Amino acid sequence: MPVDNVGLPLAGADGDPRSRRMAIYNKTVLGRRRECMSRNARTIGALIASLLVAGSLLTAGGVVATQLTDDSAEPATQDTSYLRVAHASPDAPAVDVTVDNETVVADLSFGEVGEYLTLSAGTYNVTIAANESGTVVFDDTVTVDPRSVTTVAAAGEVSEDATVPFSPILYDDNAYEPAAGESAISVLHLSPDAPAVDVTVGTGNETTVLAENVSYGEASDYVTVPAGNYTVDVREATADNDGPIVATTEIALDNGSAHSALAIGTVDGESEPFQVIRTEDATVDVELPDTETPTPTITPPPVDNATETPGENTTETPGDTTTETESGESTMTEAPSPTETSEPVETEAGA
Repeated sequence: MPVDNVGLPLAGADGDPRSRRMAIYNKTVLGRRRECMSRNARTIGALIASLLVAGSLLTAGGVVATQLTDDSAEPATQDTSYLRVAHASPDAPAVDVTVDNETVVADLSFGEVGEYLTLSAGTYNVTIAANESGTVVFDDTVTVDPRSVTTVAAAGEVSEDATVPFSPILYDDNAYEPAAGESAISVLHLSPDAPAVDVTVGTGNETTVLAENVSYGEASDYVTVPAGNYTVDVREATADNDGPIVATTEIALDNGSAHSALAIGTVDGESEPFQVIRTEDATVDVELPDTETPTPTITPPPVDNATETPGENTTETPGDTTTETESGESTMTEAPSPTETSEPVETEAGA
């Protein structure tokens, strides 16, 4: 069963010297980007909904997904699907998950975001059980479509009297790669009792709006700002983006990368307190051959390939490799450096 942690980008560059790489990243083309690549948030029915429930439990926070044997892993191709998960259901229990009888995660809890996993297109049997009691809450086959890159949020609440019932939500990770010195960010509203929100940052004497009027379950389009550290205010949505502050948080936006800020928890704090977690997203480059249709190449962020398994096996990041060019010269290719894929950040409730 081909499930693997992601350490390398999808294959896509054809090596043609005529190709030009276009990274669409700045505000002058933001309107076009929104038209072509707006970030969709959607719930889906029946079979795909089953995929989302299963997907939402395929990984745990940090690096805790089981690494399958090298024999079962397949290299990434243009048909490879990438999937990661955010557990945003504040009253849902921790769970264990198996895929085709292989344990892929244990003890997945609220507030954890997993690394991207690679899944070859196909059908899988997925079983989900409560970590402590062993009660099976899901057991079904799921189908994965090729060439999809998604974040799946297990959202809502599982209690019988929940105002917002549990429902997985699928988000497209489709940010274009920002330029050096820039960073892209999107806001996901996953707090079941929070009102529609605006998200702003103070820049000198001005206020920059990162997202406006985002309701539960929605995601704002990616916007581009200078990379750096920001104090972010989550506000009740108003026409002038100056509503009461629900929470304030510090967020670091890395150079040349894309991020999601997930608003999770509950404002009333009865189950889990309102908080914001930041993740680094996959980005999309566009190859523009002289005579061919533009082809997107998807690049997940670098990840730490070390994994926790029952036997505490560790999978090392591939080392540097040497390749030979047509002229006979050798070139060195560096393995990607490991980085964190999720980072909880502290929040302070507004007055």
